[in-house]
Amino acid sequence: MKQRIEFKGFVDVDQDAPLNLGDARRRVIKALYLGDRFADDYTTTLDDVTFMSSVGDGE
Repeated sequence: MKQRIEFKGFVDVDQDAPLNLGDARRRVIKALYLGDRFADDYTTTLDDVTFMSSVGDGE
């Protein structure tokens, strides 16, 4: 069984230059994989779970 969890969250990034969309996506992926334990210039905040459901294997 595959379960999907939807949640609200954000990543605060400390850097001088503005992010483009690709940089922002990479930051979010890094934060989700590594968490704050390995953070050097960001902080993550994962807020409330908004929805949970069972999904098919193809989704």
